[in-house]
Amino acid sequence: MPTQQQQHRRAVILMTCALMILICLDASGKYLGQAGVPVAASTWSRYVGHLLVVLILFFPKEGKRIFRPQRPAIQWTRGLLMVIVTLLYFGALKYLPLGEATALFFLTPIITTGLAAWLLHERPGRWTLVAIALGFVGVLIVVRPSANLALIGVFLVVAAAFCNAGYQTLTRASSSRGGTERVSTQLMYSGLVGAIVMTAAIPFWWDSSWVAGAGLVTRLVFLGVGVLGALGHLLLIRAYTLAPASTLAPWMYLQLLWSVAIGWLVFGSIPDPVTVAGMLLIGLAPQLTRFERKSALSQDLMGR
Repeated sequence: MPTQQQQHRRAVILMTCALMILICLDASGKYLGQAGVPVAASTWSRYVGHLLVVLILFFPKEGKRIFRPQRPAIQWTRGLLMVIVTLLYFGALKYLPLGEATALFFLTPIITTGLAAWLLHERPGRWTLVAIALGFVGVLIVVRPSANLALIGVFLVVAAAFCNAGYQTLTRASSSRGGTERVSTQLMYSGLVGAIVMTAAIPFWWDSSWVAGAGLVTRLVFLGVGVLGALGHLLLIRAYTLAPASTLAPWMYLQLLWSVAIGWLVFGSIPDPVTVAGMLLIGLAPQLTRFERKSALSQDLMGR
């Protein structure tokens, strides 16, 4: 039986692989937008492909059980929020460099903290408030006028971060009610809801003009976004089953490094030093909340 250290090492490997895949997903969304593929079409492929991958992986073993969630309303709502996040974020990537968009999306943990304080009555502590302030300063640096970022892109990615925070807050609220949802069911509904919503909306977004002019690479990327999304989320969930969030949290910031690297290699965009400083503030700010958790743990131990 593997030791805890071995499990944590495996979790870190799974986490880093998941983050790389998800950054490739973001880069694919940006590439498709620049190639003239409608955001709605990319989103449709993202969730239909996701659903097919999950069914191939899990349905032969688990059968109809994956369609029976313990809390259907929660799963449908979370799935709907995921669709909105993808539409907003893919839309933002048409206007923003990959690195800057990734950094702004890192507002999610800070917004989640605020929503948890409002909806779940989780009172933020001193370090959490400092983290929120630093994250906000980082955003102001990244979107400063001299950065020449498109305001519509900034608005879309911040809106996506708010929706993603709502998704995570809802997940936290549902988990407090007891019981656990199967990984396969969670993954399946993540694709199913998006596939249903975007397929039902085809009459409103379908545009065949891009199909005829799409090259082989564009077609392959279009078909691959769903596979990337499903595998990325699967590895992420597996990682969190092997190690606590506090162990994996520091590795999340590899996303920022990889987004800058891929943005440079694929799209030729390099953030200036001031923007990098703002990105680092946004990325590092949530780490300050770890001091609060350590302080709370120390107090609990002293109380015993």
